Amino acid sequence: MTESSAEFYALLPVQDAFTGIADLSNFTAMPDDWCVIIADVMNSTTAIRDGEYKAVNITGVSVITSVLNVTRPLDIPYIFGGDGATLCIPGSLEAPVREALIATRSMTQRQFGLILRIGMVPVSAIRSAGFTTLVARHRISAYFIQAAFAGGGLEYAERIIKNDSVISPFRIHEHDESFLADYSGLECRWDNIPSKRGEIIALIVKAVAGSLEQETDIYSEIISKIQKIYGDDELSRPVYKDGLHTTLNSEKLKYEFMTRTCNKGRFGRIKYWLSMRLQILLGRVLMKYGINAGDVDWSMYQDDLVRNTDFRKFDGTLREVLSGTSEQRRLLTLYLEDRYKKGECVYGLHVSDAALITCLIHNRSGSHYHFVDGADGGYAMAASHMKDQIKTLS
Repeated sequence: MTESSAEFYALLPVQDAFTGIADLSNFTAMPDDWCVIIADVMNSTTAIRDGEYKAVNITGVSVITSVLNVTRPLDIPYIFGGDGATLCIPGSLEAPVREALIATRSMTQRQFGLILRIGMVPVSAIRSAGFTTLVARHRISAYFIQAAFAGGGLEYAERIIKNDSVISPFRIHEHDESFLADYSGLECRWDNIPSKRGEIIALIVKAVAGSLEQETDIYSEIISKIQKIYGDDELSRPVYKDGLHTTLNSEKLKYEFMTRTCNKGRFGRIKYWLSMRLQILLGRVLMKYGINAGDVDWSMYQDDLVRNTDFRKFDGTLREVLSGTSEQRRLLTLYLEDRYKKGECVYGLHVSDAALITCLIHNRSGSHYHFVDGADGGYAMAASHMKDQIKTLS
């Protein structure tokens, strides 16, 4: 692999407007010597119904964290999907990333009883099957640049990895308890964030059209309609400063604790538990009084957190978590239902009263990223709804 291929994603231009994801000219084809990683929790629906939606969420983020801690400082594209994640890596990193994924699957099953399905599909194999993997970069904030995908390549990779009736050479089946993964930076210390407008929706929309160009036209119209109904980012964003409160509740902190201490002995677990709670208490003081400490301006930390959230994204499917009213949801549902009946899209929507965030902290002076979902399993439940619609179209 050439150095230029490994640096491919980092060198792409950055789109400042989210509407740019509906313009195919902003996307670039992924090099053939890269791989697409698919990871999803097979028993997520059952876990969510049992109240374990935080375990499902932290599993998706643990996949991202374990891979990024292998690939850093190389910049790679990834998307958090609620009950899983999608990432792309240069093929030269396949071996160490594979070990991290196997370790994460073992950790997830051991700690949470969740079954993580994982696979790695070469972009060259996706192209040979007749699909294109396109990627773009979209600026979320001064510190957070998010990936966007198009072209159908990710959907193809997902289908062959998730199809349990077919043995895929790209599905990772092996187990090795000696493999370890690094989850440094993963945190889950914020309480659920109540909607400031009444409710939170987790929305997934998939355009149905004969060509990529027609799909992007549909997405452009839908994005515009969502913004018209729900308002601009500041109105619809599910995370806001006054809604942010750290928690000392042991039941809520256990998900980070169980992930970060999965390979530690008794003393290591006690040390982490005490350190985590001390950091939370110290953070409260630093944020309350806006103290500058450790090269961090704590008066700005929560403002940066709000801006560094992935409340909307695109991976060939539009995904958004929005704060709004029941009337706004009614209007959006009427609009989407009309387009669904016309055969132009399928969609899923889940309503809750709060959002939850799982965090990835590279450093607290700006490079901290926060993965948002609706409480009670927002994206996973919306996906289940959308699958029912897909069945009616087939």
